[in-house]
Amino acid sequence: MAIILDKYAIKEVADVMFYELDSKGAPSAPVLYLDTLKTSTLEQSSETVDATGGKGNVKLLSWDTNKELTLTLEDALFSAKSLGIMFGGTMKWYGDKQEVLKTLPAKAVTADGDYLSFEISGKKMWVAQTLVTAFSYADITGANKVDPVPVAYPNWTTKKGKASASGEDVAGQDIEFVTFDLLDATSTKAAWASGTNNVVTGGLTIDIGAEFNSNTYYITGDTYARNFQSGQDEFLQFIVPKGKVSAEDVSLTMEADGDPATFSMSVKCLKADDGTMIKLVKYNLGGGAATTLNKGVASVLDSYDEATTENAGWASTVSKITGTSQNNPDYIPD
Repeated sequence: MAIILDKYAIKEVADVMFYELDSKGAPSAPVLYLDTLKTSTLEQSSETVDATGGKGNVKLLSWDTNKELTLTLEDALFSAKSLGIMFGGTMKWYGDKQEVLKTLPAKAVTADGDYLSFEISGKKMWVAQTLVTAFSYADITGANKVDPVPVAYPNWTTKKGKASASGEDVAGQDIEFVTFDLLDATSTKAAWASGTNNVVTGGLTIDIGAEFNSNTYYITGDTYARNFQSGQDEFLQFIVPKGKVSAEDVSLTMEADGDPATFSMSVKCLKADDGTMIKLVKYNLGGGAATTLNKGVASVLDSYDEATTENAGWASTVSKITGTSQNNPDYIPD
């Protein structure tokens, strides 16, 4: 039994789970699990308003107001879902139908009959010349500067990279760049003849638009608190019944030097229906006296889908998590 003299120390990060909120504000389907965090920090800030008066205009009474509670999570790794939540975007799964625009310097491609061959990450690929748009530059400096000119099907085999729209060699009109869709590329020329793309797989898009998703979740974090007397770790869980992921100051850093990038997420803790903003729960497992099984009677899941028994409402989330809709933001492929 915990008493006021019990003391604990914390030196461990938390594993954090995000749950969707249902129409009644109860946690429903889990949507994000973070078990590679570097830090998980709970911070409180507030303002103080004072009543002052009398000689010296001293402070007579003081009120704390504008309380703010913030959960800050710094992750060593990211997932498509965590990026989507951080940037307020929507995930869409396109699989092998994901369009990817590629532009390569002309010197990076080689004519191979009616195809151009190229390499990406050491893998050789082919694309038909008819599906490539080439760009030439007559003069890119001085008074004669012109915009890049698209050159249709330059027939690289015979023209060796010099062409005009009419197919004739034009002095000084070297092709500098070629652009195509990776959906039109294949790993072999034979595969292209069959009309099947076998280069793009697992296409996933995070659409980040002008509007923001609500991004409000029920959040739990599990860690340990070490008992000062026994030296043993005991379970500690924090609960944010209603956490709004902030879209302020979100960054995705890509740099050559230094340590690998980390991914920070700031959560504003909103007031739930019962007035709670954060709960801290310390508990032990094993060795206690026998108690009656909860069986959903007092579970926070009870209001989810009006469940009458423990977890009864969770079956309705299965189609959402494993469905096949490409536009389903939470679709997870097999």
